[in-house]
Amino acid sequence: MARKLKFWENYRSYWACFFINLFFLEVLILSGCDRKPVEKEVQPKPDEDVARTILSAPMPWLYEPAARWKRDFSGSRRDSLIPVPKADLEKAGIGIKTSVYALFDRWRLNDDIRGNRCTHYAEITGECKGMIELDFALTQEEWQSPENRVKYYRAVERLINRIGNTLLTDLGNKLEDQEKELFLRALKTLAWQESEWQHYLRYRDWFFVVVSSGSYNKLHDWGITQIARSSFDPKILLNKNFFDSKAYCSISSSLYYGFMEYYYCYMEARENPDNGSSLFNKIVGAYNRYCSGYSSSYCELAKNDKAYRNYQIRAMGGFKDNFILKPWERLMNLENEE
Repeated sequence: MARKLKFWENYRSYWACFFINLFFLEVLILSGCDRKPVEKEVQPKPDEDVARTILSAPMPWLYEPAARWKRDFSGSRRDSLIPVPKADLEKAGIGIKTSVYALFDRWRLNDDIRGNRCTHYAEITGECKGMIELDFALTQEEWQSPENRVKYYRAVERLINRIGNTLLTDLGNKLEDQEKELFLRALKTLAWQESEWQHYLRYRDWFFVVVSSGSYNKLHDWGITQIARSSFDPKILLNKNFFDSKAYCSISSSLYYGFMEYYYCYMEARENPDNGSSLFNKIVGAYNRYCSGYSSSYCELAKNDKAYRNYQIRAMGGFKDNFILKPWERLMNLENEE
């Protein structure tokens, strides 16, 4: 009898271990981690060298012809009939202004003006006159309408699809089948992760473009794909051609340029041995490069700068969640809005 009980205990223990191992195997497969993360030795990088790390990353998009991001894909109305405001924005009592290295004014707008969309904006009306798509620059009052929000998100999705496919065609159609499908989904995820598909805000005759409020980029990032304005050093401007062309005035150009930047990050992640054969790892690795400039590996983090490492973890974790959950889909349905 004792031997029989011992047999059944061993039998149950064996199958319990079997199902636990099977569960963890399924989790690994579904998460795209088809190989053990590589513990890679990284050369020590003091905090003050973080900027140099970002600046040393390959940036082939800097050398692309300006025509690539000056083109207009939206088919939207333009603001050529909107006058440049003559009133003093600072006296309008709309929020708090911070001047950033004499390059631009960043505003934290009052809630009753921004309609709970994002937090920080840069005032762009004067230098972007005639280049703003009104369809993507809703006022606070327009944003309160569920029908307007649904229409807005659907329009942004169409724009992302159009620009993503145009970009891949322009760059030689090197991605096919499932890889192309997942890459285009990654572009939607990228824009959501960076700005929740927000670009403009309109207040009377003023227009504001969204600016990151907590980026590792000290001069903050711009627009729907949060393209880097500058490095830690205000004398060194990243993506200078993009800003010189005032491409940030256009949601279309901001999408194209940001997607082009991510595309080159992805091509680097494609060849990174850390990512293995998993398309998911490559997509996340490309975002690691895009958001941090550190590495195109999905599992490589800064070792000697804790704050920077935590930033990478938060950024990649959020990107993974958004890629899987696709939060934009529920916002394109009026029933969900109501």
